[in-house]
Amino acid sequence: MRLALHSESPLMVVSSGSMVPGLNVGDIIIVRGVDPQTVTVGTIIIFHSPYEYDMPIVHRVVAVLNEGGSLFFQTKGDHNEIQDGWKVPAANLMGVYVMKIPYVGLISLELRGPLGVTLIILLVALIILVEYSESKSPKKKN
Repeated sequence: MRLALHSESPLMVVSSGSMVPGLNVGDIIIVRGVDPQTVTVGTIIIFHSPYEYDMPIVHRVVAVLNEGGSLFFQTKGDHNEIQDGWKVPAANLMGVYVMKIPYVGLISLELRGPLGVTLIILLVALIILVEYSESKSPKKKN
């Protein structure tokens, strides 16, 4: 998918309500890489946060700015009352929104939380317990 969509992250899970009602928490979105020069006002983009690079953000472009020969995007979440307090450098662009698969990503979001971590630990412990008990049980001869 990375090659076909020209994106470092072709599938992402929406983790906040900033784009409600169009995109909801738990929606999986498909992201296509594009030339930043082709992005226009109204496009939903996915970008690395200007303040925390490892945190991807999904917001709509409200202005395309060319400052000193550098391209920037002013963005805003559809559900947010005001636009974002930063300008997104074109280098931070990961891609544009193509489509969504509603709510399927809720499972992965839950697995990241305390309940999910607890569930994973319990499953690993159960697997170890089953393997240990099977290795200690006497083997039947045919």
